Amino acid sequence: MTQSAIVRWSNPKVILVATNLFEGYPLIMHAIYQAKLSQARVLLVHVISPSYLITETNCTPPFVPPSPAFRVIRAKLDEIAKEFEWEGITCEPIVLKGLPEEEIPSFVKSGSVDRVIVATRNASGVARLLGVSVAEELIARLEVPVCIIGPRTHPGAACDTPLGQVLLATTLHLNCPLLAGIASALAESNHSQLTLLHVLNTDGMSEQQQQAARAMAQRRLCALVPNQSAHRIPPIFLVHEGDPATIILREAGSMAQDLVILGSPHPSIVSWVLETSVVRRVAIESQCPVIVISPTIQATTEYLHEPVDAELGFVRS
Repeated sequence: MTQSAIVRWSNPKVILVATNLFEGYPLIMHAIYQAKLSQARVLLVHVISPSYLITETNCTPPFVPPSPAFRVIRAKLDEIAKEFEWEGITCEPIVLKGLPEEEIPSFVKSGSVDRVIVATRNASGVARLLGVSVAEELIARLEVPVCIIGPRTHPGAACDTPLGQVLLATTLHLNCPLLAGIASALAESNHSQLTLLHVLNTDGMSEQQQQAARAMAQRRLCALVPNQSAHRIPPIFLVHEGDPATIILREAGSMAQDLVILGSPHPSIVSWVLETSVVRRVAIESQCPVIVISPTIQATTEYLHEPVDAELGFVRS
């Protein structure tokens, strides 16, 4: 695990806010709040759909004509940027051309972005068969954490108050030290209450095996925060059994969490369409923002890890 990565992602200095201009004020409220926490600069990005692009020949790249539609988009971005500037946040409105799931990852790589904030919708059924949302595409493709503002995210979580509660839900797979480092640094710098949660899969275990698995999971959770004395408020370590998404949402709601952090395994198309992905369910139903660490980050970041104990039951997304 590289300390520089933990510092960047727990205390971002450049935040990209991806907007389609229709999400409403909650996205902007939460983006302003997070930018204030780390005194970050904001890149406000809108990607113009290919339907607005014109290509004269097969040899020339598409371009954006100076049409009334483009001028309206630019004016709306400038208007939103003023919301950030009124709060003392440097904000640069940016228009990209193409598909959001392609242009935003490319721009993130070239712009030293530390976090991306995006809203997501609650599509289901046939709508999900037509394609995953931009937020889901970004989770899979980006090499920086993605903060999801779901349709049920409460505006109160973006009030001008300290970050009070941080919940890390971890499967205790090999990426957990990275996730714990980010969550711990975030909670420590904001003097927040840090809660680490693991949901056991005890199917097929005897009572004795279940007890051993609970004890092992508790020890591994505690080991993820070696410097607990650095936290003004002692961390909480929870081990539960049951449906992972249900338990994560229950704990986030019962403890009035201000932020949930999740690791995202590689989701299957079937899990996205059938709405069985833990990450998707939590992002859609959570009343607070959800930061997701993608498989790309987990694979490309150097970090220390312990061997995974085969007797532990792990959450599957």
